[in-house]
Amino acid sequence: MATLFTVGEMAKLSNISKQTLIFYDRKGVFSPNYVDSDNGYRYYSADQLELLDNILILKEMGLSLEEIKSFMENRSVELALSLMREQKQKMEQRMERIWKLQKKLDDKIEVLEAFRKDEKRIVFLEKTEPEYLLLESVDGCGDLLQQDLAQKRLLRRAKRENYPYYYQIGAMYSRESMDAGNWHQASFMFLLLEKPVKDPLCMEKPPGLYARGYHTGPYQESGNTCRKVWEAVGKSDYRPGKYALEYCILDSLTSRSSKDYVTEIQIPVV
Repeated sequence: MATLFTVGEMAKLSNISKQTLIFYDRKGVFSPNYVDSDNGYRYYSADQLELLDNILILKEMGLSLEEIKSFMENRSVELALSLMREQKQKMEQRMERIWKLQKKLDDKIEVLEAFRKDEKRIVFLEKTEPEYLLLESVDGCGDLLQQDLAQKRLLRRAKRENYPYYYQIGAMYSRESMDAGNWHQASFMFLLLEKPVKDPLCMEKPPGLYARGYHTGPYQESGNTCRKVWEAVGKSDYRPGKYALEYCILDSLTSRSSKDYVTEIQIPVV
């Protein structure tokens, strides 16, 4: 008599749970192929071991049970090749997304470590790589409400155009606003891009020297810190550039209270 296995024995041999096998049976993906005529008990046969291994491989590749069922019912060399090529492409896309996420985490860790080191200081640092910013004009008086509305338009545009962006949002203040003492009137909101795009509102932030300071507290008070950075540049041997940038470092995603928000302020200097 051929070697037969109960649900528990088959599950143990394949290192999965009995519930998983029962579920596969219920969905018509993988069922016992032997029924004892005396007691009606159902058993898996030895030649089903390899079949289950292949089903588990397909599951690990990311196929749904419906896709696995369809494939197993119609399997052929051609269909297997097509499936493998398709899954390989999907895996490469997932790996690229993971790599991008890892880079975002590396950047965030670097920023937070810099904040811990220089929280209380205004420093001058050399930026060696360009950054690319996607801009969106802030309407009206440029207050927080108008900044929020511009931010929403910016994100919608980036998603609609499928631009490659990091989830790093900030505000840009013009030299004219700062000269006039308007420390809370933003001209643009920006989104940090992974690479430049063909958009009239894609700006390159060039390498060079930047004055940097950190503001801890609500966004509406960040202008006070921006003014301090601006004044520090004025007292130095440098002259401020055409704009100031505010990068959101810690926000409602990481902080329970706005008093714990952190904003990084950068002003190019020459």
